[in-house]
Amino acid sequence: MRISKPLSPYFFVAGDEPSAEQFPLKDTKVEVTISGVIADVKVTQYYENNGAAPINGSYIFPGSTRAAVHGMKMRIGERLITAKIKEKEAARQIFEAAKKAGKSASLLAQKRPNVFSMEVANIMPGDNLTVELRYTELLIPAEGRL
Repeated sequence: MRISKPLSPYFFVAGDEPSAEQFPLKDTKVEVTISGVIADVKVTQYYENNGAAPINGSYIFPGSTRAAVHGMKMRIGERLITAKIKEKEAARQIFEAAKKAGKSASLLAQKRPNVFSMEVANIMPGDNLTVELRYTELLIPAEGRL
């Protein structure tokens, strides 16, 4: 069986240039606390813009339909961006204005019931990027095991 897309969080960099090769994943850490049939998960991933140009991309988080994202932080260099819930169109306008102004910005949206995407703009050359994603998930026993 061949899988065409990763099943874990990843960064997608669009464009004609091989920017993705200049924005590698450096490390991933996962912390899980299980309480009964609920898993509380924190995924932290580290990236670095090794290229010579700013990068715009999307952080894609494919998850289970039993998962509920409850927190997301992104650190770009010394700047911390914490996800806040806004009405969809208002959030898009804030993101586009920041992007146009050349500021580092991000926009988190649910694409499908099990896929979240955070758009990120203007990751400058040399910037380190840390993404911290927190979610809970209902664990379903199979043959008496979780």
